[in-house]
Amino acid sequence: MRWRYPALLAALLALLAGGWKLYDFGKLNGVIELASTRTENAMLKSRNQALSHENGKMREKLAILERSSQIDREAAQSVKSDLGQLEDELQAAREEVEFYRGIVSPGDVNPGLRIHRFALKAGAPAGKYHYDLVLTQLKRNDRFVSGRVDWKISGTRDGKPAELDLAGVTDPAVSKLKFRFRYFQDLAGEVRLPQGFVADHVELTVTPEGSGAQPPVVQKFNWP
Repeated sequence: MRWRYPALLAALLALLAGGWKLYDFGKLNGVIELASTRTENAMLKSRNQALSHENGKMREKLAILERSSQIDREAAQSVKSDLGQLEDELQAAREEVEFYRGIVSPGDVNPGLRIHRFALKAGAPAGKYHYDLVLTQLKRNDRFVSGRVDWKISGTRDGKPAELDLAGVTDPAVSKLKFRFRYFQDLAGEVRLPQGFVADHVELTVTPEGSGAQPPVVQKFNWP
């Protein structure tokens, strides 16, 4: 029986030594694994910071591009607006050139006084109109021409045929338009129809005055 106690003691010591080695090995592996995990975690944190920084730069770049795009759109719209205005001015200049060309070199037309243009544009309040009358003298512009323009506005009033002259639609009343020019004259102003009157057309009579004057020029225009 005595020999068993030393054997048991030796076996116990061996078991304790093996357990300690296993503990020590496990501890060592745990330390290594922990260090590896910490290193990986640090790398991930660094990568995350780099990605966050890159994301911030991309957002700033996107904001700049969006702002730049907005500025480009605004600039394009401004250029488009300026271009439209220039085209309108160019068209007006072309019409003006054609107008003067018609006065200086009218071509195969009868000489003398004529109505070049008459326009009516509705305004505010209702019944108010702006007129623009251009008179020209063709092939006889070596001397001045003078005279008057009479109006006769035809329409209905309260359902019945009625007529108005220029004095009936101007305030203060103007009975006729006077003119005196050598090449052309632009007569413009405003008229106002009385309440209940519905105009259909206006007849203009341009009457030159003085010795050797040509016959009156009479022309009708529809009321807008």
